[in-house]
Amino acid sequence: MIISATLVNPPNKVSTSSAVDNEGGYVKGVVTYTIMDDLTVTAMSTISSITMLNKFNVQQVDALEEKVVDVGINEGVEILKASLQSKTVLTSVFLTQKAWKTGSK
Repeated sequence: MIISATLVNPPNKVSTSSAVDNEGGYVKGVVTYTIMDDLTVTAMSTISSITMLNKFNVQQVDALEEKVVDVGINEGVEILKASLQSKTVLTSVFLTQKAWKTGSK
């Protein structure tokens, strides 16, 4: 399978007028992202959150839990391995691994 990829190089904005003009790239200011289990990344907003809840048919929002994880070199390698073997990458790396370490599943 051969897939052609196009490299997109964002323009460098060099200006002395303000710090905002000097940011360059695609993201301006502080933006929060949602990374799904299949490694799709979307900008987090109220409407995208509601859409995601509807997509997964979540009825009880209070049943949801937020997980904060630290990603270092070891976790990066595990994410890379899992991305080649699984469609539930983050679950495989962070939740399953934690359960094995504590001895519960």
